[in-house]
Amino acid sequence: MKRAKKNVHPVEQRISATLGGALLLKSLTRRSLTQAALATALLYRGITGHSFLYQMLNINTAPGGRQREAGALETKSAITIEKPADELYRLWRDPQNLSRILGDFAEVSQASDNRTHVRVQSPFMRTLEWDTEIVEERPGEIIRWQSLPGAKLPNEGSVSFRRAPEDWGTEVALSVHLNPPGGKLGKVAAKRLHTVPFLFAEQILRRFKSLADTGEIPTLKRNPSARVAV
Repeated sequence: MKRAKKNVHPVEQRISATLGGALLLKSLTRRSLTQAALATALLYRGITGHSFLYQMLNINTAPGGRQREAGALETKSAITIEKPADELYRLWRDPQNLSRILGDFAEVSQASDNRTHVRVQSPFMRTLEWDTEIVEERPGEIIRWQSLPGAKLPNEGSVSFRRAPEDWGTEVALSVHLNPPGGKLGKVAAKRLHTVPFLFAEQILRRFKSLADTGEIPTLKRNPSARVAV
């Protein structure tokens, strides 16, 4: 089998391996499928020095490769769910459901009807907190939000709902835009964090689909054998 070409800087490799190992241990304790999947991706990246995401984006941060410019980080992902748009909109808009969807990634609490407080554990093992506000909302179509001034990690995003081709349910599209702070610290943060939104967006949508389809989100919690029920 042909060995994948390295496209990750050695520093990023070490960070990925360290974070992946720590996250794997945490996933075994919490029995979280999402954390285990992310840990596996990070460990592969750290051990091999190869990133499939970099490959798709034609990015190479390995010595002699083409460096990605530090700056805003953006990801978009979509999934089709066999439910009407209005129903999916209400499901996402419910703060309790949003907390379940983001459960492995962030703690979400409702500050007011249009404002939410978010608390996440960053890859640096530091806690980041900020408030977001809904800036555009059309029931059954789109919810757009952005962080309030003073956020440690300024961000904005949207989730949209539109009829899938041939009326086969609804296409739910998630867009997240992160803007790391400027200066040297911001450049380091961008280099270390830019894979995270891509890895999380698809997982978040899959969790949302599971919640919409079954009313539950896959987890290994309360399963002593740590095996997924089928």
